[in-house]
Amino acid sequence: MKRGREQKLFILTFLGPPLALYAVFVLLPAFNAFRYSLTRWDGLSAPVWIGLSNFHKILTSGSTFLKAIEHNLFLTFVPGLIILPLALFFAYNIHQRVFGARLFRITFFFPNVISSVAIALLWILIYSTTNVGLLNNLLKMFGYRHPYAFTASDHLLWAIVPMIVWTATGFYMVLFLASMENIPETFYEAARLDGATPSHQFWHITLPLMWDVLTTGVVFLVVGGLKFFDAIWVMENGHPTPDTHTMATLMYSEVFQEYNVGYGTAVSVMLFLFVLAATLISLRLMRRERLEY
Repeated sequence: MKRGREQKLFILTFLGPPLALYAVFVLLPAFNAFRYSLTRWDGLSAPVWIGLSNFHKILTSGSTFLKAIEHNLFLTFVPGLIILPLALFFAYNIHQRVFGARLFRITFFFPNVISSVAIALLWILIYSTTNVGLLNNLLKMFGYRHPYAFTASDHLLWAIVPMIVWTATGFYMVLFLASMENIPETFYEAARLDGATPSHQFWHITLPLMWDVLTTGVVFLVVGGLKFFDAIWVMENGHPTPDTHTMATLMYSEVFQEYNVGYGTAVSVMLFLFVLAATLISLRLMRRERLEY
C-alpha cells in the first residue's frame, strides 16, 4: 500500500505542473473562446450575450467565412495533389541511392529551415512587377511586354500554390524517406529474386509498409491547409480581401483590426471544428489493416 501511494505521489509530482500549465494556457483560453463566441464584444466594453447569432452570421449564404472555407480547401487539395506524389517520388529515388542523394536531401529540406514570413517575402520578390521580379523578367524575355501581377488579390491563391509546393515537399520527402529506410532490405531482395520490377516493389512493398506514415502526412497537409495564414497575410500587406481571406486571416482581422472579438472567436471555434472533423475524416478514409515487419 505504501509503495502504491509513493508511485501515485511520484506520478502526480511529475504530471501535476505540466497539466496545470496546460489547463491555464490552453484549456482555459479555449473555454473562454467558446464563451465569447456567443457574445457581441469589442474587447474593451462588457460582452453582450447574443447566443448563436455570430454562428448564424458566419453560415449565412454569401458570407466572407464561406468564401474563406473555399480558399482553405483550395490551398489544401491543389498543393497537396502535387506535394504527395513529388515527395514520394523524391524519397523513393533517394532511398534507391541515386547519385547525389545526400545533396538532394539537404537541398529539398532547406526551405523548412527558413521562417514562413521570410519565404513569403522571397516569393514577393520573385513575383514582383519591378526589375527584380524573376518571373516577369523571364516573361519579358519571351516577348511579354506588360508585367503580370501575380500577387494581385484575384491571382494570389494560384500564386501561392508553387510556394507551398516548394516549401513543403522537402518536409514530406524526409518524413517518407525515414519510413522507407526502416523497411528491411530483405523484402526488396526477395522481390528482386522473384523478378519484381522497381515499380512493383514500390506498389507492393514500400507503399503498404509506410501507409501509417503516409496517413500522417495527409493529416499534416489537411490541417496545414485549413490553418493557412502567414503567406496571405504578408503578401496582402496585412489587409486580405474577400478574394484571399482564409479562416485564420478572417479570424485575426476581425479580432485585431475590426475589434469584433465575438465574431472573431466564433470563427476560431468553427476553425477548430473544421480541423477536428477533417482530421477524423482523413484518418477514417486512410485507415486500413496495419502491416507489421
